[in-house]
Amino acid sequence: MAKSKKIHLKRSYRIGREIIADLKGCDARIINDEQLLKRLVQEAIHKTNHHLLNLVSKKFSPVGITIVGILAESHISVHTYPEIGYVGIDIFTCGANKPEPILDYLQEKIGAKDVSWTFIKRGTMRQWKTILQSEGFRREIEVIRTIHKRQTPYQNLELVRTKKLGTCLFSNGILQYATTDSNFYDDQMLKKLKLIKAESVLIIGGGDCSVLKKIIPNKHLKDIYMFEQDQQVVEIAKKYLGANKVLRDPRLKMFYGDALETIPYLKDKKIDYAVVDIISASEVKFKKFYNEMMKLLHEIKVPAWSACAGNILETQKLKCIKNSAEKFYDNIMIEDKWFLSGGMTRFLFGEKLRK
Repeated sequence: MAKSKKIHLKRSYRIGREIIADLKGCDARIINDEQLLKRLVQEAIHKTNHHLLNLVSKKFSPVGITIVGILAESHISVHTYPEIGYVGIDIFTCGANKPEPILDYLQEKIGAKDVSWTFIKRGTMRQWKTILQSEGFRREIEVIRTIHKRQTPYQNLELVRTKKLGTCLFSNGILQYATTDSNFYDDQMLKKLKLIKAESVLIIGGGDCSVLKKIIPNKHLKDIYMFEQDQQVVEIAKKYLGANKVLRDPRLKMFYGDALETIPYLKDKKIDYAVVDIISASEVKFKKFYNEMMKLLHEIKVPAWSACAGNILETQKLKCIKNSAEKFYDNIMIEDKWFLSGGMTRFLFGEKLRK
């Protein structure tokens, strides 16, 4: 029996491209006519220089058709819902032939009034991760290798080495930290701290320890209180992100668990400045957290604080922090700063406690 050759693929190699499309407002008569629709699919394949090997279809009762075609380049599937004028199309092609011309032909012939589609790079040897996503907008970064993965009771953590952003930490798929611009982020979060020459600082979140590493060199600081819900984030920072030394600083008092439950114990302590370094995917939880957090900061009489409201597209986060803060602080300032990892990012600063 002949030995099979081992295939060595270049990193830039990509097998193909797949389009998944939603077509709305289609002609109900056309998309419920099995023979007509089959003919249109055949025409679309042949006219775009693809090669049809086999085509099967099924007419459903009372309405609806499914068509599946095997191509020399891969496959096409068409599913129709005439009662609502909707057609779902999936086209996967490999090699030089692209699937877009097939979709263009079909959407015209079935009279689609609204077409939305996305594509997937299939079989690529490169790994990409989304670093920024909002409705209608997404940015990705190429991953060189995965350094560490861990599922904790709170989140799925992934530490990766990227081509442009250095080492990046993701929590449940959301970018938390990037070495390339963490210094700029920390400077922005702590810019007011330098002005007031604080002796005690409260850090809420920030388990990657980036903010902590920036604070530690300040010799005038006497006390640093840090609250992180997930201890395993700190363990990753200790092992992979160079946080081992700062975590041993005698001025640091580290607390693990729910900050909202623990911070009230600081009511007898003097806190000059608070850094709220929290990134959350849930708008509902984000709003609830900041309502309670601003109330707590007011109760323990923290005179000034900073927080990040995420990308400029995430308007709800900015609104909920600002609305919560205005109940307890007279001066709220908003600044925008551009970062490679997060795009235009919004920071909030609060001061002057309300009586």
